[in-house]
Amino acid sequence: MTTYELGPTKLYAPAERLLHGKGVQSALGAGEAEDWIRLDSRVHRATSDKAFRGRRSTSWVRVGFRKVSAREIADWDLAPYWQEGPSGTGAPSWSLPPTESEIALGLCHGDPRVRAAALALEESAELPASVLPLVLIRSADTDERVRTLARTVLDRVLGDCDKPLPRQLASLAVLVGMRRRFGAWARGAVPGRPGALSDEALTHLLTSARESRLAGLTAAAMYGLPAMEQAWALAEKDRDEGVRALGVRTAIRLALVSGERAVLDDARARFSAHLDRECAYGVRLNTFASAVETGFLTADDLATLAATHRYRKIRRHACAAVLAHPEGDAVLDRLLCARDTFVRSAAVGRLRHAGRGDELPRYLTDLSGRVRVTACRELLAEGYDLRAHYQTLCADPATVVPTAVLGLAEQGHPADAALLHPLLRHPHAGVRARALSALRMLDVLPDDALPPFADDPDPGVRGTALSALRGTPCLLRGLLDSSREDVRARVEVLLERDRVHRQGACRRCPSPSPPPRRPRAAKLPAESRPGPGRPSLTRPASYGAGPGAGDSLPPWLRPPR
Repeated sequence: MTTYELGPTKLYAPAERLLHGKGVQSALGAGEAEDWIRLDSRVHRATSDKAFRGRRSTSWVRVGFRKVSAREIADWDLAPYWQEGPSGTGAPSWSLPPTESEIALGLCHGDPRVRAAALALEESAELPASVLPLVLIRSADTDERVRTLARTVLDRVLGDCDKPLPRQLASLAVLVGMRRRFGAWARGAVPGRPGALSDEALTHLLTSARESRLAGLTAAAMYGLPAMEQAWALAEKDRDEGVRALGVRTAIRLALVSGERAVLDDARARFSAHLDRECAYGVRLNTFASAVETGFLTADDLATLAATHRYRKIRRHACAAVLAHPEGDAVLDRLLCARDTFVRSAAVGRLRHAGRGDELPRYLTDLSGRVRVTACRELLAEGYDLRAHYQTLCADPATVVPTAVLGLAEQGHPADAALLHPLLRHPHAGVRARALSALRMLDVLPDDALPPFADDPDPGVRGTALSALRGTPCLLRGLLDSSREDVRARVEVLLERDRVHRQGACRRCPSPSPPPRRPRAAKLPAESRPGPGRPSLTRPASYGAGPGAGDSLPPWLRPPR
């Protein structure tokens, strides 16, 4: 029989080459960290079927013009497995001594007993140095015995070696360290050594697959490696949201570790630009929360974000963060000038705590009802007479402002209507409109008094009157002949909305009872039927030719008797 050596073909993966007896160097070559992870996963998946389910794994691979069974490439039933002994003990089914390929397959095996037996070969010095990357993967194994043996082997090997070996295993240790349950040991044992993770290895991780990029960013943040520019590049250009978020957090941590003012200022500027450009809603909030928790943003930065940022959630989270900041009272004036009513209201609520309670009355006439309510609540806590303050503001028509009129109505005293009625003729249109709304709030202005205000010169007053009349169609119809085109158009819209609303309400009502059935028509008298000599429109002339002829017809053709 002629045998042929396996050449460099893409058909055989490293796991299949190990199964065919090739050494680790021949099967994997100068493999990267990701290649060792893929080798371990492939062998573990292929040997788990026999180890736990006792069945042969079958799969098909399309090669050329026909389907080839995976068993033609690699029959995993020939891989080492756990063989029970007669006295209750067992051992892997490999040759004695085991070859390098069998040890590598045993370290990746799906059966933990085979993995433990492969690691136990270290006691007899039969564990080759070429499988140390697989031993490092086993240090995060889910089986406790395998995990302990692997860590013992690595402690001995790393304690007696020089720098090249930790450098070779550093990238793989970073990837293994990403495993949540048991990867912390590998992350601290190898890359934590001085100079273990080189700049070239870190650059390779940050430019590889997603898991490698995440691992590289985590390692850079943990060990303070110089990767600031690479972290910002991933944060700004990576397609994966998780990588972008971790890139921002890594850059923040590296900037804080540096402690240099120029580096921190540059990082804060780039972070603000990132919040503006980032399109993912979750990434913005995630990275902002990280910046606040780490103390990366100063009170001035938070106040700027709260007052000027274009995203509402960022503004409001920044407002809450700056008010909780120890230096928040120093930037309170910037929050009081913000356009966001939530931010202004929160700042007004902080005035009394900051010892500036005497400034609260000026916010009783704020354009936002939320701000006015907050100011009223704070002043009531001090026993301030709000009604008297608003009455003073509305007493002089020359100095009254529109928001003061609404504030007086918000106190809810109908007796103040005598002070508001003269304001319906105020020369300022805003005061007239607010006075009309205030009287409606106090329920002292009837509906039939509103149509004259629909002819006001100011469109705001006209709109207020028409909005108050939207529930009275009879009064709206009287304005269809108004001389103002905008009033007629608005009235038609309100009437149409009322009609649609009424139709919808009628559809929700129970269906009316059906009308009573009409009685059947009485039968025609006998003399009205056509006789034998007269033509009929319902039967041929041959029917009923003689006496008894109708009885010979089918029942459905016989004339009624």
